[in-house]
Amino acid sequence: MIKLNQKQKIILKHIDGMSNRSIASELHMSKDTVNKYVNEYENQKQELLAKNPETDTKELIQAIVEKPKYNSENRGPNKVTSEMIEVIEECLKVNEWKRANGMSKQQMRKIDIHEYLLKKNFNISYSSVKRLVKTIEDRHREAFIRQEYVLGDVCEFDWGTAKLDIGGEGYKAYQMAVFTPAKSGIRYSMLFKSQDTPAFQQSHAEFFSFCKGNFRTMVYDNMRVAVKKFVGLFEKEPTKALTELSIYYGFNFRFTNIAKGNEKGHVERSVEYVRRKVFSEPGNDKFDTLAEANKFLFEECMKLNNKETSNGLVPMEIFKEEQKHLFPNLPKFESSIYSENRVDKYSTVTVSQNHYSVPDTLVGKMVKVKMFTDKIIIYYDNSIVAKHDRSFKLHDWKIEIHHYLRTLHKKPGALKGSTALLQTDTQIKYIYEQYYTKDAKTFLQVLEIIYEKGIHAVTEALRELEKLSPMDMSADKVKVICESRKEKEICVTVPLNDHLTEKSRSTLSIYDKLAALQSRKLNKEAV
Repeated sequence: MIKLNQKQKIILKHIDGMSNRSIASELHMSKDTVNKYVNEYENQKQELLAKNPETDTKELIQAIVEKPKYNSENRGPNKVTSEMIEVIEECLKVNEWKRANGMSKQQMRKIDIHEYLLKKNFNISYSSVKRLVKTIEDRHREAFIRQEYVLGDVCEFDWGTAKLDIGGEGYKAYQMAVFTPAKSGIRYSMLFKSQDTPAFQQSHAEFFSFCKGNFRTMVYDNMRVAVKKFVGLFEKEPTKALTELSIYYGFNFRFTNIAKGNEKGHVERSVEYVRRKVFSEPGNDKFDTLAEANKFLFEECMKLNNKETSNGLVPMEIFKEEQKHLFPNLPKFESSIYSENRVDKYSTVTVSQNHYSVPDTLVGKMVKVKMFTDKIIIYYDNSIVAKHDRSFKLHDWKIEIHHYLRTLHKKPGALKGSTALLQTDTQIKYIYEQYYTKDAKTFLQVLEIIYEKGIHAVTEALRELEKLSPMDMSADKVKVICESRKEKEICVTVPLNDHLTEKSRSTLSIYDKLAALQSRKLNKEAV
C-alpha cells in the first residue's frame, strides 16, 4: 500500500504532463498502481467540476485527498476451512453448556480455542481466530422485543453490594436487596450482612408488607438463593426458600436466561442507581448500626420514588394506582432456616460453622434451631432455651456464661481462662476482676444473684458491702443487701396529697357534717 505523500507525487507529476509510464519509472512503482490513482483523480475531478446537484462536494474533495487504502470488504482469511469453523462452533457450544451448569469460570477463551485448533493441526493465527469467533457470535445476535406491562403484574428482584462503614468496623461489603415493579418503576431496597436464605425471604416479606400486597409474577436471575440447580440448558429448579415464598404469597416466578440482564432490565438499572444516589455523597456511607443504615436507605428511596422522571411521570403516583391491583396483603412471612442439632460436649450447637451455647444440662440432647437474619433462637421441648446475636464470622463461638453455672460449680478452676468469662458482659467481668479473682466459687454464687436480681442491684450492693465489710464479700451478704434495698423501695411513704386521698377526705368531711346535724336534731327531740 502506497502512502499519502506518494499519491500526492503521482497526481502532481500527472498534472505536470508526465506519462503514467514515466511516473512509474521515476517513482519505482507498478504502472498499474499509477494508472489506478491517476484514473481515480481524473474521475473524481470531473465529477467535482460537473457540480451535480445530487453530489456532496465535501465527499468528493475528501476522496481526492484521502489516504490510499485497499478494498478488503469481501476478503476472508486464506487458511480458514469449513472443518475449522465447525470446531470453533463446537467450542462455543461447550462454553454455553458450561455457563448453564454453573461452570462459567471453566469456559474456553479465544486464546484457548486457538491453542485447541493448533493441537488439531489447523494452521491459523490467533487474530484470525478472534475474527472468526466474533463473526460466529454476531451471527447469533438477537433482537430485543419491547414489552408492555400491566398494573400489579410483574416485579423484578436482584442483589447488589454497597461498601459501608457500620459501627466503626471499617468499610465492608453489605448485601443490598432491590425490588423494582416493571410498571411503576419504584425502588425498594434493604441492606443485609449476608446474601443468604433468611435475608432473601425477609426482604420479600418486608417489601410485600410495604406494598400492602404482592405481585402476580416475580423475576429473578440465576442467583443461588433462588435457583437450586440447572436441569439442562434452560430449565431451573427453584430453591426451597423460593418455593415457600411462592406458596405462601401465591405469586408465580420466572428466571432470566444466562447472562441476559436485559430480561430484568428495570431492577438491573435500579441496583446501580440506588447505590449511587443514596451512598455516594460524602458522609452517606457511615452509620452507627445496620438499622440506622436501612432507615436512611428507605427514606432516600422514597425521595427518589417521588421525583419526576425524564418521561414526566412520578413512580410513586403510578405505584399508588398499582396497589389496587395487587394480591391481598398477608401477615409477614417468618424468614428463617430451621434445623435440628445435637448439643456437643462444649454445650453448644453448630450453625453455619459457628458455635452457640445452650444450658449445660442439654449436652448430648437434640434441640431445634431457627436462624434469622440477625439472631439465633434455640428451642428444647417447645421452650426457648437460648438466644444469640447471629455471628457472620467463620468458626466463631458465642458463649453465655450463665449456661455453664452447673458445670462451673463443679469445676470452679476452669472459670479463669474460659471463653465464657472472656465473652461475658463488661460489668460482670469487672465484678470478677475487682472482688473475686481468688474466689471463683463465691463469684459463681454472686453470678446467680445477678441473673435473679439484675446487674445494677448487685453492683450497688457490692459497693455498699465494700464499705461495711471489705474483708467478707460473701454471696449471702450481697443477697441480703439486695433484698433490704428492695424492701426500702417498696416501703417508701406514699404522699397524702394525691387525688384519691383528697377525695376520701372530702367524703369523710361530708359524713362528719351529717353526723353533727343528726346529733343536734336528736338533742332537740330529747328536750
